This record gives sequence, C-alpha cells and structure tokens, in this order.
Amino acid sequence: MKLPALNAKQRLILYVAVAVLDLFLVEHFFLAGIRAKTKSTKQQIRVEENALKIGLRVQARKDQIAGEIAKYKSYLETASLRSERDAVPMFLKEIEQIAASAGLSISNLSPQSQPEKLKDYTRYSADLRAEASSRQIFDFLYKITCSKLPIEAGRIALTPKDEQAETLRLESTLSIIIPSTQNPT
Repeated sequence: MKLPALNAKQRLILYVAVAVLDLFLVEHFFLAGIRAKTKSTKQQIRVEENALKIGLRVQARKDQIAGEIAKYKSYLETASLRSERDAVPMFLKEIEQIAASAGLSISNLSPQSQPEKLKDYTRYSADLRAEASSRQIFDFLYKITCSKLPIEAGRIALTPKDEQAETLRLESTLSIIIPSTQNPT
C-alpha cells in the first residue's frame, strides 16, 4: 500500500500525531508501571519509617522499662503465688517493714477476713492502727506509694493522741491487688 504524497503541512501533522501516539504508548506501557512501583515503594518506605520510629522510641525507653521491671519484679513474683496463705503474709510483712523504716509504732495490723474477688483480680486488705509524728506518718504514706508491691491506702484517718498533737493516731485500710489469672483461689 502506497501512501499518497503529503505536503509539508500534512507531514508535520502526521509526525506530530505519530510522536504523540509514541509518547502515549511509552507512558502507558512503561512509565505507568514504573510510577506504580515507585508509589508502592514510597508507601513501604513510610511504613518502615513508622516502624523504625516506634522501635527507636522503645529503644530509647529500654533502660526505663528495665527499671520498671526491676521495680515490680517482687510484685510479679507475688502475682504468681499459689494461695492466700502466701500472699497475705508477704503483704503484711511489707507493711511492717515500711512502718518500721518510717518510725511508726504499729498497735494493730490485721488482715480482713475475706478478700474481694473480682473477675480479673483479688484484692487483699488489712486494717492498720499506728502512732507516730505527722512527719513519720507522711514518710510512711510516701514509702507505701514507692513500695516494691503496689499497695494502696484506701481509707486514712488521723486523730491527735494528746492535746499537743505531737503524736497522731493513724487508722488506715491498706490493699494489694493480685491478678486472678495467675493466682487461682
């Protein structure tokens, strides 16, 4: 098939049309695939960057996390206790040690007869009666919050022992929570 002779203007239009068609084909078959691959790679890079950022945050907090684990190690050991007979004495012993270090004079420390059993944990409580100066009582309460066991002071009542109020009577209910999943009762 022979093409008719084209004048210069028609040849120019034909060349432009062929060039546009070539560009369309190159873009459609080659560059579109590269563009899609580039977009997919950019998304993967964003996902990996986010994962790295999270990893860097965890790595930066590694020492802090290790310190928290060491701080609560004894609690985690307490959580693995098998019976109430093991948990209550450890709880009471910790209270006695903290009271002694704070200078409290304990007049009565007795565990409550029934622990509060909930779905995921058991709460053991003890009633404390003690006497000390206000400074010693506040030192005791601070040390309770810093204890290696998560002891909670639920009720606190302070009354003066004498008229000068140099010595105060402390009545409090202290509690510890032990997860039920690891502590069958």
